[in-house]
Amino acid sequence: MMNDPRQSGQADDFHGAGLCATCANAQVVTSNRGSRFLLCRVSTIDPRYPRYPQLPVVQCGAYHMSAD
Repeated sequence: MMNDPRQSGQADDFHGAGLCATCANAQVVTSNRGSRFLLCRVSTIDPRYPRYPQLPVVQCGAYHMSAD
């Protein structure tokens, strides 16, 4: 599996992001200008899921709780 993007605790900063804040499929992406977004990695294999979902996400069929 891919490296866990939360190993530095970055996703914990997304309070109010709903399910994405604790989802194993979420990855924190930082732009060149320092803005941070949550990328849904499921979107790379299933077009039904948006790359950058509108937050907060309150229901998601691909949600898997992070082991952290």
